[in-house]
Amino acid sequence: MAYDLLIRNAAICDGTGAPVRGGALAVSEGKIAAMGDVGGPARREIDADGAVLAPGFIDIHTHYDAQISWDPLLTCSSWHGVTTLLMGNCGVGVAPCRPGQQSTMAWDLVNVEALPHDVLMRGVTWDWESFPQYMAAVERRGVALNVGFLVPLSALRFYVIGEQAAERAATESETAEMARLYGEALRAGAAGVSLSLAPQHIGFQGRPLASRMASDGELRALCHTMRELGRGIIEILPNRGSTSVPNESGLDLLTMLARESARPVTWLALLDLPGTPPEAHQRIVERLAPLVESGLKILPQVTPRPIQQYYTMREPFIFAALDSWKGIFNRSIQEQMALVGSSDFRNAFRAEIGDSGGSAIFRGRWDRVHVVRVENERNRRFLNLSIAEVAAATGKDAVDALLDLALDERMELGVTLSVINVNPDVVSRILKLPNTLIGLSDAGAHVAQHCDAGLTSYLLHEWVHRRGLLTLEEGVRRLTSELADFLELGGKGRLAPGMDADLVIFDPATIKPLKPEWVSDLPGNEPRLIERAEGIEYTIVGGEVLFARGQYQGGLPGKVMRTVSQTL
Repeated sequence: MAYDLLIRNAAICDGTGAPVRGGALAVSEGKIAAMGDVGGPARREIDADGAVLAPGFIDIHTHYDAQISWDPLLTCSSWHGVTTLLMGNCGVGVAPCRPGQQSTMAWDLVNVEALPHDVLMRGVTWDWESFPQYMAAVERRGVALNVGFLVPLSALRFYVIGEQAAERAATESETAEMARLYGEALRAGAAGVSLSLAPQHIGFQGRPLASRMASDGELRALCHTMRELGRGIIEILPNRGSTSVPNESGLDLLTMLARESARPVTWLALLDLPGTPPEAHQRIVERLAPLVESGLKILPQVTPRPIQQYYTMREPFIFAALDSWKGIFNRSIQEQMALVGSSDFRNAFRAEIGDSGGSAIFRGRWDRVHVVRVENERNRRFLNLSIAEVAAATGKDAVDALLDLALDERMELGVTLSVINVNPDVVSRILKLPNTLIGLSDAGAHVAQHCDAGLTSYLLHEWVHRRGLLTLEEGVRRLTSELADFLELGGKGRLAPGMDADLVIFDPATIKPLKPEWVSDLPGNEPRLIERAEGIEYTIVGGEVLFARGQYQGGLPGKVMRTVSQTL
């Protein structure tokens, strides 16, 4: 009997960390049938010609909840060897959603994940109400990759509580209803729950994101549902204060969630961020180590990439954590300009950032905020200058320099921010810490700000090939079996007979993400930043070749993953 697929002459990197070995791999009915010295007839053969054959990469932090409605290929992740991903992170998504709530739900995604409101209203099908109906809608249309879905707590709270979800904790009866609906979603195969407590995560017109209003009682009720069913994970951005590590209340909450649910918890994130002492990352991992050793999974996500984000002053996410800016969001240009031009607003802004940047993500580092887009010819002299340099050139302080320029550009001023993971020495230390997970690609979000969907190929290029911080075997393990084990994906993350035939073939010497580029392929021909891949030879999902040397081969072989113990 012929195999469905036979891959010959491969350097097999099996995802466990074991040494690479030469050989072949055969696939039958979507599963790995044999490995090693394998031959015989096959319906399709691939000569790997010495390239690395590895398990398909796993991305645990994406935001394709909306994009999956119009792009079942889930680009750009599918270009970078990702075959399995998890969406619904950070407490925001598109389900559950009552009729008439779609626009407000979309504004959460605008303010947290920088997705255009018009695109969401035009492109999302919204042909569901409950969370199980949402998963069924995705399954009905088909998808290229294997996808798991976290229930976003902000959406769940808004569904049960209504408009007051952004203002107060749930009542006892509302909490019970949320726990019931969450249990229904878990039984239907949802991957778990996500929430954010970050002050920069805001909802419609600057209100707090609804998940920030959740009480400990609400969270315990959801945890008990998970414990009773024995399934699901928790993804959370806890209270971090002014650093990238949790404060005491954040640590207490992480511990409570893990103990009450008896389920894995992953939190965001260990980053090289201004205001975080160099030793803080090591200290927090050591502090959590006894809990991990006791059997609790409380693992932070880390990213190997520096993060540079693009913003316009129309959607000033750069200042979302500041109370003085809350009234700017989701307003007309005229309303925004009136606020930005007022002395009261400017004085409140100055007072809030003070000498160290307050809670703003840029921490007052005006030298890291650069002008990259202007429309008026008279302002072109400021292109590529930092706001600190603009201030010096105009004889103004940084606040007036920025806001006067924003007014002159009718709030369409574009700036970039470079403050996260900019020091490779710090990032290298973070990547070597134990009990961490590679994540935070944010693929599918921030479509006009940055694109980090190529996190997988970046890690293998920068930290394996170029810097040698990780061996090839370790780099692949961190992108495959380590994440599969955390998510309890029993059939994924390793190459062995009987495992799912989700595979990637790549050249370890040339794999890398290419420079970001603009394309206009969102609904309504709106633009987004994308990141293509180099060195990925084949992406194979369920034994079917999805991409060959960057070219889509047809079909939607992915699955909506539903069974916790074996898929998700």
